[in-house]
Amino acid sequence: MVIRARTLDSTACPQCDPLRAELEATRRRVAELEAEADVLRSQLREVLKVVDLQKADLDRLRAEQERARPNRPERAPSNEMQLALERVVATFGDAQAANDTPPPAPSATPDAATAPASSAEGSEPKGGLPDKKRHRHGRRRLDLTNLPVEIIKVDPDEVRATDGEGFKHIGDEISERIAFKPAQYIRLRLVRRKFVPIDPEGTAAPREVNEEVASADPITPAVLVAPLPGNLWPRTMADPSAIAHIIVSKYDDVLPLHRQERISRRNGFIVPRSTQCGWLGAAYDVCYRVVDAMFDDAKARAFCIATDATGAPVRAPEECARWTLFVFIADRDHVVFRYAAENTSAVVSGLLRGFCGNLLADAAPVYDALYRGGEVIEHACWFHCRRYFFRALESERELAMEALAIIGKLFEADRGCRSIEMPARTAVRADATRPVLQMFDRWIDIHRNHVDPGGRLDKAIGYYDNQREALHRFLADGRLRLDNNISEAELRNVVLGVNNWTFFANETGLKWYTTFRSLIASCRLHGLNPQDYLEQLLRLGPHWPVTRMLELAPKYWATTIAGLDAHHRALLVRPWEIADVTPEAAAVIDRVA
Repeated sequence: MVIRARTLDSTACPQCDPLRAELEATRRRVAELEAEADVLRSQLREVLKVVDLQKADLDRLRAEQERARPNRPERAPSNEMQLALERVVATFGDAQAANDTPPPAPSATPDAATAPASSAEGSEPKGGLPDKKRHRHGRRRLDLTNLPVEIIKVDPDEVRATDGEGFKHIGDEISERIAFKPAQYIRLRLVRRKFVPIDPEGTAAPREVNEEVASADPITPAVLVAPLPGNLWPRTMADPSAIAHIIVSKYDDVLPLHRQERISRRNGFIVPRSTQCGWLGAAYDVCYRVVDAMFDDAKARAFCIATDATGAPVRAPEECARWTLFVFIADRDHVVFRYAAENTSAVVSGLLRGFCGNLLADAAPVYDALYRGGEVIEHACWFHCRRYFFRALESERELAMEALAIIGKLFEADRGCRSIEMPARTAVRADATRPVLQMFDRWIDIHRNHVDPGGRLDKAIGYYDNQREALHRFLADGRLRLDNNISEAELRNVVLGVNNWTFFANETGLKWYTTFRSLIASCRLHGLNPQDYLEQLLRLGPHWPVTRMLELAPKYWATTIAGLDAHHRALLVRPWEIADVTPEAAAVIDRVA
């Protein structure tokens, strides 16, 4: 038994030995592959880190390119959008929602009493021409009715040589040209004549004085001098007309003070920028109470406030501090600008404290605190939503074009309802836009899980999903707008201004900008000439009760002017137009003077 076991142990199996060898080799190879895999995994992790860093760099580069790229219209080719809309209609089989137009308006009178302003709504045709079909070619007609006319008679040399003797005038050849006289400051010389009373015998009558003065100067006559007229400012060299011109030039035409100084030098009279600053400071003291009253009125009465914000660089010792400029458009009542050192929820809540109503804004998280209590209702901007899909054209053009086509149909349905009176507009617009919204929802549901994760189209769909409820709230009331473009349009002025003057010198510059810009923008909202309004406000404001400053706001200006008494109406007369005032106003001026 022992000999047999020894024989079995020492005997090699010709079939198993190769398998054992192969198994050992396989094990060694697996170990080598595992070692190589560990190395590859480590390398892959390093590569993924590099990829993430490169992706972050690309995102930053793309963001810098977007910031550096000049503003351009977010327009898509109409033929591509039509084709995209046809694809969507073919997919959903809902041609009626895409092709039907809103029902005809029952009335052509828009109810714009409480809707925010729009440059497209109710605007007159360009050039002041009647509303008719505009031609794309040919010279545009100009409305010359408001221009003063200066007649220049040109006679033949033969007629001038004989003073017309021997010639008979049979008609005129008339043509007109448009000329420009350089704008200029004028010099108002105010002469207040002095008088002394005289007795019937023709000698100067002594004035009634106390005994001490009588003993010192018993025969000094009383000198009569008219007080300064109320339409001129005391201790200020500038007339309100000159100050209003500087305000409009800087805060509406975006001409910095140093450029106005250069222009005044070119016109023959230099107005230093330091002098202009002094005049602006005096005007601010008159105007800021009006803007404060406008903002209080907006928060107390507005149905909807549209708002947006932008950066405002303010000069600092090392680099400009980044302050924030806000705009608030309250229905068709007021446009008010405000500023703050930072853009936070606490700042926004403080600015809108006391407001209960609808807020039309973008999806910035600083507004979220306003919606928690329920007093402020969030309304999102469809144009902000559209912008995400527009940016996706570069990566996923076909799908992005379909989304843009549907959103374009939504705006088209809204435009067709703008002339309908309230409250009928609410139901008509809801019936016209609801099918388009349903189509868009179905389009989103189909493509939500089939787009590139993290891509631009995925971000666009995510934005819509997050803001869907706020984007659909316009259905509840016809006065609500679909977009917040009006706020962006108002902030465009400060962006252009920063390009000209680079930064605000200090907080005082922000105060002046927000005050004067609020009045100018509100004037345009109500069809007032900003320069005429500001000039009259600067003449009337110092004599107006501080408890009634809201009456001087552009919204109420026409009513206030119509109700002025003779004394206040006389304050609005320019000094060089006194000869043209009515006898009643002239009598008031004489009595005051």
